[in-house]
Amino acid sequence: MSILTVSTFTFSLPSAPTFTMPDPISYEFQVVEYMEGDRIVKVALQAKRNTHDQFGNIKLAGFWQDVPRIQMKL
Repeated sequence: MSILTVSTFTFSLPSAPTFTMPDPISYEFQVVEYMEGDRIVKVALQAKRNTHDQFGNIKLAGFWQDVPRIQMKL
């Protein structure tokens, strides 16, 4: 897990303070099928986290990672 990034904003008004805000993040998900020939041998859920600037442009692009699977007994 990565640390949140922040942006600092300064206004041109003489009495306006400088402030720091965390950058917006978004998550993307995809399902991946691993195949051997015509047969599916594994299915995985993957997630990617992107950090955006104040205009919505991607500032830091994440990379696809398998989501860990756990088994729970109820």
